[in-house]
Amino acid sequence: MKQILSLTEAQYPIDSYAELHPIMNAAAAHYKEKAKVFATGLQRLDEFGIRRTFHGFYYISHYYPLRAMSEISGQRAKEILSEMAGSTFEVYLHYPFCEQLCSFCHFHKKITSLDNVERRETEVIDTLIAELQLNTQIMGQRIKARSLQLGGGTPSLMTNHGLVRLLKACEKYLDIQTGAEIKIEIYPKHYDENYLREKLKILKNFGFTDLVIDLESGNQKTLDFIQRKNSSLDDYLRLVEICIEEGFTSFITALMAGLPYETYDSMYSTVETLSEIKELSVINVFPTIMRESDPISKKLELHPEAFNDSSTRDTMWLMARMALHDKGFIDGPISYLHRPAIRPEQQADKFECVNLIGFGPSSFGYLNGPHNDWAGQYFNFCSTEEHRKRINEGYPAIWRIGQYDNEERARRKIIFGLANVKTENLLAIEKNYNVSIDKIMGKTLNALHSLDLIELDKSIHGIRFTDQGLARLEEITYYFYSKFAKDKCDEIPDMRDENYKWLINQHYAVTVRREDRLRFEKYEISMSNNFMEKIRY
Repeated sequence: MKQILSLTEAQYPIDSYAELHPIMNAAAAHYKEKAKVFATGLQRLDEFGIRRTFHGFYYISHYYPLRAMSEISGQRAKEILSEMAGSTFEVYLHYPFCEQLCSFCHFHKKITSLDNVERRETEVIDTLIAELQLNTQIMGQRIKARSLQLGGGTPSLMTNHGLVRLLKACEKYLDIQTGAEIKIEIYPKHYDENYLREKLKILKNFGFTDLVIDLESGNQKTLDFIQRKNSSLDDYLRLVEICIEEGFTSFITALMAGLPYETYDSMYSTVETLSEIKELSVINVFPTIMRESDPISKKLELHPEAFNDSSTRDTMWLMARMALHDKGFIDGPISYLHRPAIRPEQQADKFECVNLIGFGPSSFGYLNGPHNDWAGQYFNFCSTEEHRKRINEGYPAIWRIGQYDNEERARRKIIFGLANVKTENLLAIEKNYNVSIDKIMGKTLNALHSLDLIELDKSIHGIRFTDQGLARLEEITYYFYSKFAKDKCDEIPDMRDENYKWLINQHYAVTVRREDRLRFEKYEISMSNNFMEKIRY
């Protein structure tokens, strides 16, 4: 892997593919124009360092981000987990195998053929079961699960008898709470129908409530280019149809706006098709993530003519959101658009600082100390080998953790509460964490308020993002970080570091150019610290 010196600017001049293709669909043209007007209004923020760059965007995931976390020993991981006895968790299990390498993906995965899945997954499932058992032993009881998700990777690639074995372990080691949301990711492709129906019956009998079927794009040329040739919109629709026949009634999907060869017509057509599926409760739409460490960047070097620049990707994302709003979908959490009667509980709760425990390589979690005296974001070992080694030694697979004080906890609560597209009560945060918001981020809040990116709700002493703030949420989030976290994000790891690959690939955070940070901080420093007086009365 080459040394990464900048993660924010394209190194190859490109003409956006979508801009070179005339729009034929009148509705697509309408929403593109509407989105363009909105995006033009956002350009005023460039001079303050709040802008969307080619490689910089990343979907909000962690606080702290990975590079701001510290490595911990197995014994320390065990001590931390033992303190969590009796707590309730969102539970995530990571299955790392995939049939092909989707070029946009930076999550931990191992590519395997269908013929080799059974042989290769046995050891991974064994380790997941051992990890469940180990964590149960450390906490002295079954793990209380308020939700459960099987992700990856491609968990639907798991053999049916492997799935049964893993779910039996979940029944043994997890105390799944009544009403829990239970989800699994299913890859949209053509399946042997009998085998698929057998898998769906296994899931239904266990109690799975939602199926995550991420389409990414309905444009076949796009799917072929991003190495999903074994997938299609027709395959997706047939899969949903079979799942409905087997009794499933709630589906979640994802679309990446502005992928290579995507046009405004193809993007709108896909949005329109998906919105007509009444069982589709959530559509997660976000701009294509383009990071130099991802395989898609290698394709950029070879085929720049296929790509859309950051402006087009942003406009396409805004267009899709606007179209979905008009079709009755609402925001929350950010980029998750859902039908009004159905709240995506598990995703929304992840933005409310509830406990999340991850099993499997490169899974992550968030822990709240039981006495309200500490909290921390953590990350498991990223390779299956290191993960297995730690479990076999009798220690939790936690590799790095960012434990923080009450000021940082308050910071995280504001970051994720606003990302949940709701009003965040700042007085309640001050009281709960015994901190001063003015001291922590008074200048930052005054700067954002003066730029009309947040608005006040004095009735509940709170703030929320404006529409423009939501459209730049990820970049604004960086400016909510503490100086420590921003400095760690800005440090590029040394290539000689044995963990260099993981510290690049699994660092799920926006990358902001140095000059942009300086622009915002210059504006921020001119502000008063006194913000709370605006909402206190």
